Amino acid sequence: MDALLFVPVRVDAHGGGFAAVRTARSGAGQERVGLAFTGEDRLHAALGSTQRWIRLSRPALLALLRPLGMENVRIDPHYVGPEMPVVDLRQEEPVLVGMRRHAQWLPDEVW
Repeated sequence: MDALLFVPVRVDAHGGGFAAVRTARSGAGQERVGLAFTGEDRLHAALGSTQRWIRLSRPALLALLRPLGMENVRIDPHYVGPEMPVVDLRQEEPVLVGMRRHAQWLPDEVW
């Protein structure tokens, strides 16, 4: 049996009880993929502490994504979202010193 993953969802803003799984792209023009995390802490680190989630197995998530033309799920991406760390470009020291760099995953809602 497949382990249950933490799958980020967008919840119906009108209170109808509907949820849609969140998808992302690794960059402009890249394929859409499903997102899933092996722990709630990893999901919140990538998407923020207010991100809602449901528990699904990978096969169940793929069953939801395939009708939308998606065949892949990214497990535990480091960062998902349109906001990158803010840097003051007027500072005297080099901009990238000490900053960890991760690939940015763009949520579909920014498209």
